[in-house]
Amino acid sequence: MKGFVLTYHSHHVVGSDYARNDHIAFAADLELMTDAGCEIVSLGTLTDGLLRTGKDAPHDARAQVAITFDDGPIYDVEGFTHPQFGAQRGFLNIMRDFVSKRGRDAQPGLHATSFVIASPEARRIIEATYDAHYTYVGAGAMTDAWWNPAIDTGLIAIANHSWDHLHPALPRVAHSRQAKADFTQVLDAEDADAQIADAGAFIGARTQRRNAPFFAYPFGHYNAFLVERYLPENAARLGLRAAFAVEARPITGRENRWCLPRFVCGDDWKSPEELTTILGSS
Repeated sequence: MKGFVLTYHSHHVVGSDYARNDHIAFAADLELMTDAGCEIVSLGTLTDGLLRTGKDAPHDARAQVAITFDDGPIYDVEGFTHPQFGAQRGFLNIMRDFVSKRGRDAQPGLHATSFVIASPEARRIIEATYDAHYTYVGAGAMTDAWWNPAIDTGLIAIANHSWDHLHPALPRVAHSRQAKADFTQVLDAEDADAQIADAGAFIGARTQRRNAPFFAYPFGHYNAFLVERYLPENAARLGLRAAFAVEARPITGRENRWCLPRFVCGDDWKSPEELTTILGSS
């Protein structure tokens, strides 16, 4: 058995069909995963279970799937009305709809981890400069006011997606050489602390120290310094147990925990059939 981490973006709404709207895809995928016999578990349950043994689970075990959301718009929990495509159900309520329809026993471990951007300034600028070809971000969508209520539901965890994502729209980023849109350029402890440690401290303070112990690389970019030195050497100080890229592979239990793969909806699969093929690879 292999584990699968599936990633959704609640601001990926550029159409009214599965391939162009992660809200439509997410609702369909919860049903698909359940009907396929997959077990949805928290990110910690999946990674700790597989990486603790360092080997595959028994072949007769159910395939495990962990769900992650990226970037941290409020649409992870709240619905909104898109100016072109109408009402969109928030991810949290899609999860609740599933429980109401199928019952809690259908997926007792149902849970998602939302990787959020820490910097309030960065979030404000990202909100005002989004790429309409890929996403939609309305006024107020990048607030952090929803983080604690989300944790309180028991269905969503909040985790670290860096200080400012080295976002290209920002006039300045937390990086010594102002490298933007390329997280592989985080090559020393000073820059890594500015992006990872400072973000973790901010998110921890905002969530009353209830933030989940995981990091997701912006753009999925990583390098040997981060994977082999900075994260493993500073894990205790950073309060981290694993880090995630966006490579389209399952977790087998033999990976480096500081560079775990994830599949991204809309990139690595664009239809229920393609997701079925991915999950069938177990």
